[in-house]
Amino acid sequence: MALGLNDVDVDGMKELDRKVRENPALGKRTVKLRSTWQRGVKALVEVGTHEVLGKAATPPTRRFFVTMDAPAGLGGVDAAATAAETMLAAFAGCITSGIAANAALFDVSIEGLSVEMEADIDFRGLLGHDKTVPNGFTDIRYTVTIQSPAPTERVQRCKETIDRKSPVGDTLARPVNITSTFVHQRS
Repeated sequence: MALGLNDVDVDGMKELDRKVRENPALGKRTVKLRSTWQRGVKALVEVGTHEVLGKAATPPTRRFFVTMDAPAGLGGVDAAATAAETMLAAFAGCITSGIAANAALFDVSIEGLSVEMEADIDFRGLLGHDKTVPNGFTDIRYTVTIQSPAPTERVQRCKETIDRKSPVGDTLARPVNITSTFVHQRS
């Protein structure tokens, strides 16, 4: 893998784009995860493979782990970020990596990039105090700062493109079908 501008694998991105253009079915993926209880309210989430057309599209060795906990007031010991904070971190990371990828694709050199994000939540919903209050975040705001010698319009295009195309932002902004299944294993 040869890294290009801004240390981004542009060739790999172009190759995936070419394959999906030639066979659109290759663009449909299923991402596999598994969360296991670690005592208290701590969870260990394993991010595993992607499947395309029912077959593994990533090596079986592709495994990443994310630990989540909660602060004492929510039953945890504050040993890790909460699931909600991790979701925001995923969004901030998506914006950051998306801008870097776009900059490389648009031939824009960047020297620095940061995303400052904040979100509002009212625990009265989560705690069941007020049924009219949502359980989750109501507002998310972020500011992107990019250091680059390129003209402002070219740099801004990198940010505006990911604002429209962020998979995490898109998932947060629109309704998503959620299906759950229950299995009881007697011990």
